Amino acid sequence: MKKKEHIKRQIKDQEIEHDVEGEDCTHHEFTRVYAIQKTFNKVTFKQCNLLSCYFRNCRFIDCDFIGAIFKETNLIGSQFVNCNLKYTFWDKTIVDEAILGSCLPPEENLARDLVRSLRVNFAQIGNFQAVNKAAAIEVKLTGKHLFNAAYSKQGYYRKKYTGLARLRMCLEHAKWKVLDLLWGNGESLLRVMIWGIVTMLAFAIIFLLKYPERTFWENVGSAVSVFWGVKAQHDVSAAFAVPATILRFFLFGLFMAILIKRLSRR
Repeated sequence: MKKKEHIKRQIKDQEIEHDVEGEDCTHHEFTRVYAIQKTFNKVTFKQCNLLSCYFRNCRFIDCDFIGAIFKETNLIGSQFVNCNLKYTFWDKTIVDEAILGSCLPPEENLARDLVRSLRVNFAQIGNFQAVNKAAAIEVKLTGKHLFNAAYSKQGYYRKKYTGLARLRMCLEHAKWKVLDLLWGNGESLLRVMIWGIVTMLAFAIIFLLKYPERTFWENVGSAVSVFWGVKAQHDVSAAFAVPATILRFFLFGLFMAILIKRLSRR
């Protein structure tokens, strides 16, 4: 096995006094480096380690961070504009959640991995609003990746997913789509509530066909009462009451699961 040394140039306990443009800092390790309101334009930070650094209100424009590691670094107020953040790793780093919408890679699988790393990082620093936002983005990117793996005609996917592997991706995407429509893959309280309303309206229509002598609003009232398990104004057959009860508990279970998941992130 042929090997060569991979030594990172150490830059420790220094302050950056001026804007930086066009520099190549590949394989550098920045430790306790300090900068405020500085602009880094087209700077290469490939495979760099940024450890316990402080970059407040800085701007990173067209910078290359491929494979960089951000650990215990403070980037409060800093902006990333058109930067390459592929394969970056984030650990206990303070960064604004705006990064979720500004520098995601075009490849959905790499974007998903970046968002996943940022989601864990946001949880570490206690930014739970950003955690929920990152989780929702991660779910969407997962669905996009499964769709492309199953149906895209791009050469990358057709070469990687063939035969049974492609069939498996089709099944995975179908499962993802069903769960997304049902409850946003565990991220949408609104969809669960909408399904509750749809269920009540469906029972109201069934009652309207079953009991045409009753008015529309009487049937709606019966459907709502049966769904919520309270005594209806008119008698309803057990053939309707039992399915309504099962659906109520099912949707309530999904509702509580989402709440518990969100609270557990705090």
